[in-house]
Amino acid sequence: MIFEILINYFMTLINLVVTKLGLRDSDNIDVEIVYKSKDFIIVNKPEDIFTNNHNKAVSIILPPVYCNYIKKKKHVIDTVRPSLDVLLGKKYPHLVNSKLEHSFYFVHRLDFVTSGILCIALNKQACAKASGAMQKRISRKYYIALVRGHVSKDHLELTNSIGYCAREVDGNRKMCTIDEECCTEPRDAHTRLIVLERGVYMSYPATKVLLQLVTGRRHQIRVHCSTIGHTIIGDYTYSDRKDTSPCRTFLHSYRLELGVDGINVQTNDPFTKAKLNDLWIPVEYINRAGDDCFRLFSNCS
Repeated sequence: MIFEILINYFMTLINLVVTKLGLRDSDNIDVEIVYKSKDFIIVNKPEDIFTNNHNKAVSIILPPVYCNYIKKKKHVIDTVRPSLDVLLGKKYPHLVNSKLEHSFYFVHRLDFVTSGILCIALNKQACAKASGAMQKRISRKYYIALVRGHVSKDHLELTNSIGYCAREVDGNRKMCTIDEECCTEPRDAHTRLIVLERGVYMSYPATKVLLQLVTGRRHQIRVHCSTIGHTIIGDYTYSDRKDTSPCRTFLHSYRLELGVDGINVQTNDPFTKAKLNDLWIPVEYINRAGDDCFRLFSNCS
């Protein structure tokens, strides 16, 4: 058992180095399409991919352990990674809008580290409808995450306002809550959390949670989870650069109820015991994320 854990650990280490340095063949990065119509494409975005940055070189901050592994003296490495707009343009060249800076109408965004459901409109009218539904909070967005430690309560309402961290100096545009003195330009933020499973990840306590975004601030879920003392596994930025073991940040956009044209789509759960090579072992099952995620939250007092 210990031998298998060590093997899986080093496999995740190698995978992270390969991914962060852009050593994978970008032509082999597939973008799963979960919904397509004349107005929308909804994709399952891979982790560690920008939504749109024109394939430009970007500065990626690596944990020191990985930098030592690849014998780099500095922690910031400039590399080229294909962004989602580039990948979609290769997959659907006939849908590229040459008049748009990023080729498509991106209705919303996902963080670089976050995988999962992302909605792209194929025309201006569809983009306006979808954007309006999100602004009016008709749309519902649900995420699945694995967080450090056991979340004691089965249901939480996280409402700390979120702003920019004035101490940020490395260009990550780190966010923080209004409780911190360094917080600037705070805005209202609301995340709802339901515990799905409690267990262990690589022999340490962890919890699988389902989250509903009521508002949509930058890094909102990552900040709110960090604020309650349960950072998302693999979130190097919000763990004060201490979480270095996983191959990715375990945050996934699981389901989108767009509120337009009856569009409700979801992906499979990427954080199961089998998919994480038995590094995640659930021991207590609290709730199940099914086809009606909202029911879990509406039943909470």
